[in-house]
Amino acid sequence: MAGKTVPFGNPRRPAPEELDAFVHGKTPAEQSPSAAVAAPPQSPPAVLEEAPRPAPVPKVPMKRLTFDIPATTHMRMKLACVGEGKDMAEELRVMIERRWPAP
Repeated sequence: MAGKTVPFGNPRRPAPEELDAFVHGKTPAEQSPSAAVAAPPQSPPAVLEEAPRPAPVPKVPMKRLTFDIPATTHMRMKLACVGEGKDMAEELRVMIERRWPAP
């Protein structure tokens, strides 16, 4: 294995101005070298409010349940859960609890 070479080397480390441009969503062509130095710092973008998260499920022993459903039903449920920001497993737990409530 002596004398073996690899066709690549260490990657080029980007300049701080290039990193700032990347973080702010600019391409290198959009930012001139003088603009990076002369531009005042921008205020951070507004933070979007997160959707309220469901209450955490109490720590109880869990059992796994596996069953088959049609692919179209799965897709409808998944799209609805993603659109509402909900967890598919939690939605199924709620449906099962509604059908078979605890005594």
